Amino acid sequence: MWVAGQPHGATAKEIAEAQGLALPTTYHLLNTLVDEGLLTKDVHRRYVLGRSIGILAQAYLRGKSVPEALLGAVRELARRTDETAYLADWGGDEIRVLASVEGSHVVRVAEVSSGPYEYGHARANGKVLLAHAPEAVREAYLRSHPLVPVTPATIVDRIRFDRELETIRQRGYAYDEEEYSAGLCCIAAPIFQGEHITGSLGLAAPAERFKQNRAALTSTLLDVVSGLQVPAPPLTAVS
Repeated sequence: MWVAGQPHGATAKEIAEAQGLALPTTYHLLNTLVDEGLLTKDVHRRYVLGRSIGILAQAYLRGKSVPEALLGAVRELARRTDETAYLADWGGDEIRVLASVEGSHVVRVAEVSSGPYEYGHARANGKVLLAHAPEAVREAYLRSHPLVPVTPATIVDRIRFDRELETIRQRGYAYDEEEYSAGLCCIAAPIFQGEHITGSLGLAAPAERFKQNRAALTSTLLDVVSGLQVPAPPLTAVS
């Protein structure tokens, strides 16, 4: 994207001239990119990279194509809640983050880096994926990733953790209430294709705001997930 190479962004006229486009055509294209979150306008009315551009960078660095339906769900969740949204799945025997979009609140959770997802037992997306994984996969993960205390709220008792996973399977979503980081809460829900889990979509928010808006955030997440139509083949479905 040409704008990425401009340290101070660019006006519509500058973009039109650089790309050899008519100004009306340029405005149409720019409005589309703004709607998708790939561009935004700064205080000087210049076009700069938007908050969703990180998805494209992450997909490029991973060398893996993430279905547009899933990328759209991450963007939609961030837009509807103004909180940081992220997508995770299984990569072999590890849990990893595939994409994220940063929230728009002044005080917000930073974008979640793509790649390995540490301490899955203490995080909402990790707990969702573990809850719905085959027993052999779950046990192998927990052998190599023991239930260590990341914060005082982390569940480290195996019996209690197994009960937590059963609760997640029954109600359809997981919470992380300052279990991974003090002052941070998360919620996540599974994405299914048929009977197989293909990923987990979640959001993260400062603990105080999360607790005030728990019901609304939960409802919005479940609504976004329910509208997903995951194309075949699944991301990395565990079977």
